[in-house]
Amino acid sequence: MSSNLTFSQKYRIGEACRILGITPATLRHWEKVFPLLSPKKTRGGQREYSEEDLRFLGRVIELTHVDGRSLKGARAILEGVTLPESPQWMGETLVDIRKALQLMKENDSEIGA
Repeated sequence: MSSNLTFSQKYRIGEACRILGITPATLRHWEKVFPLLSPKKTRGGQREYSEEDLRFLGRVIELTHVDGRSLKGARAILEGVTLPESPQWMGETLVDIRKALQLMKENDSEIGA
């Protein structure tokens, strides 16, 4: 007889935080910011995080701490939403566009247009 049941490790908030290197306050805040993160609760109301939850949280840490994204930016990525690029990128793009326009203007002058 074969069983399709799978058991995965469950982690209480303290253990999850120790593994991830974050505080319980941070983790509770992220639960509000990221609707995709919704740990199960025991009958006593204690949070239990699955291995999938820890992988998700690891991705949040990567996006915020390693890549330097805001929580809003991290949430958008994790939810598959496209946000406008950073102000720095937009500024660099604007400079490139101005250079291209200047070159076109110079070329128009040279050909008498």
